[in-house]
Amino acid sequence: MSSFDKNESWIHNHKDNSNISISIKQHIKHGHHRAKYTFSDDPTDIIDLNIQKYNGFDHIQALYDYLEKMNLGKVEFSVFKCKSKSNVPAHYANIKLGNVSVASSFPEKYSLPEVAQQVAARNALYVLKKAHSYNNIPVTQDISIVAERLEKELQKNYAGLFCDKVENIYKEVYSEQLPSNWLDLLSRLTTNIIIEDLPNQNKSILYYDASPADKKKHKEFLDISLTESSENLLVMKLVDKTERTVTVASVDSNYTFWVLFVHDRINDEYDTLFKLMNMPSESKHFIKMFSIEVSDVYAVQIQEEWYRFKVSRIEDDNVIGIFIDLGMEWCVAKNNVMFLPPKFLKVSSQAIKCALTSLFFAPYFQVAQELFHKILFGKEFTLVPDNIECDVPLVTLYDGKCNMNDLIRKAIIEKTSFNKINGKCEKASLAYVGDGYLYLHSPNDTLTILESILDSISASRPLDTLYSKNSISPHKLYLVKCPELNLWSRAIVHDFIFIDQKFKVFFIDYGNYGFIDQDKFIDLKSFDLLLSAIGPQALKVSFHLFPPENLIDQSRSKAVREMLTDKSLDINVISTTSDDIQVVEIFDADDQSANRLSFNTQLYQRLKSCHLKLFSSTVKAIFLRNSKVRLTHNS
Repeated sequence: MSSFDKNESWIHNHKDNSNISISIKQHIKHGHHRAKYTFSDDPTDIIDLNIQKYNGFDHIQALYDYLEKMNLGKVEFSVFKCKSKSNVPAHYANIKLGNVSVASSFPEKYSLPEVAQQVAARNALYVLKKAHSYNNIPVTQDISIVAERLEKELQKNYAGLFCDKVENIYKEVYSEQLPSNWLDLLSRLTTNIIIEDLPNQNKSILYYDASPADKKKHKEFLDISLTESSENLLVMKLVDKTERTVTVASVDSNYTFWVLFVHDRINDEYDTLFKLMNMPSESKHFIKMFSIEVSDVYAVQIQEEWYRFKVSRIEDDNVIGIFIDLGMEWCVAKNNVMFLPPKFLKVSSQAIKCALTSLFFAPYFQVAQELFHKILFGKEFTLVPDNIECDVPLVTLYDGKCNMNDLIRKAIIEKTSFNKINGKCEKASLAYVGDGYLYLHSPNDTLTILESILDSISASRPLDTLYSKNSISPHKLYLVKCPELNLWSRAIVHDFIFIDQKFKVFFIDYGNYGFIDQDKFIDLKSFDLLLSAIGPQALKVSFHLFPPENLIDQSRSKAVREMLTDKSLDINVISTTSDDIQVVEIFDADDQSANRLSFNTQLYQRLKSCHLKLFSSTVKAIFLRNSKVRLTHNS
């Protein structure tokens, strides 16, 4: 594996992928340059965010209230710090009641300890209510009565019921509880109840099946020959680095690609499953769910056909997820999400989740999104796996001999370039004033996207582990921590003269300088090829009427900063110097009056007025002095 692959692969861990995507989208939505604002968002995983969106519901307080109501005593919280697979700090929380552990957030890890405590409190509340709220309900001792009652209830729910739902329904309908080992006792009886274990979900499902014809049909389907690797695999993965022909299906809301194999044996197996799912005798058993769980797979109908649907998140009355055989993200009302019997999970999904090598962050740029829709979606390509060891494999797509990854990267570099102004530029902003020049920011969102990406990466893992062990080169672009902002930024080495063992660097996106310890540079190209290839976002220009040798004066530089800071600027190019630096005239973009004056003219007139006043005062002082001399002489 190349050094680039090693550095990039951590990004594509499944949870890190979600963390970074969520954080970047939040930052881009803010639209603030961090030169003036610092982002306080902690990029937490999807589960963290779901917990925090319970309309402000405090599970810890709810737990305390229940303990007081039931007079159960006090609980003790413990938080354990650990690390995820990608070496990101994570936390578990555990709750004890007396000397007994009641519940915890395990096996899930959470980036925020307070979120882990909320999850543990929610789980503890469920356990305690289950243990104490039904103490006065009698238990049905005769298992034959239990079986008879359950057959009646399961006939009302053709697609089956999860065992925990069976327990709740039994209590509600018969005002009695099932024995603690009811599932084991029931499995020993000869009944029309089928008990199917779901080891991946750590639960069982029960359904009523008395039809010999249906049983035979199910058996024929379940006996389909499957490879060992796909038998227990819900979401298909690339298992080797064999080149395959694929169709690009979609990019989901986390900007992850989904592709479909073309002419693969698994397609035939899926065709059998798809036809069976859409047989009226089968689809009539797809019923509405009492509750919907994230990451579970259900049946959802689009265009009068049923497909397998994996839930990504739940928002109010809507469910967002992926059609795992289409690679298509979809939002559907809760009422349209139906239970899918486990027999339809025996064939692997058809869509594969992956990312383009060296282009993980590309979809955040508008030009890339346009290219994806224009040249990728729905078309066939040769897929070459580059790294299949991470949860989201890195791949390169080829159209014949054309490397699509390179094509997209070059297009992004071209479209995000801000190396000159073509005549005019509207709604730019001031980045910095220094050394007699101005540095301008483009009105596009490139800088905001870069800042959001770098902020999210640095918050997701400690970047100091990636410091370069090679000698520092003046020809390379580095990622360094800006001491003024305490944030990571792109920089080049300006001067190799040591000052307290530091190098002087130039921050290419802001126009300012800083001093960085000699051993605290990250080679940006080996870290992420795209981020290292995007051009500087601070454009160096000369202020018309004020050559650099005049504007270098501190009082004048300060006057320019005060005039232009926090303003939207219209830029007109007047000329270009011999060293290709554009000379510009700058206007207030919010002032659209016909006789508006440029900031250049305003400052020039102000200084000229000051000079005239100074000249007038000087002449007057000389005149008065000469008058006094004449009077003295005459006397």
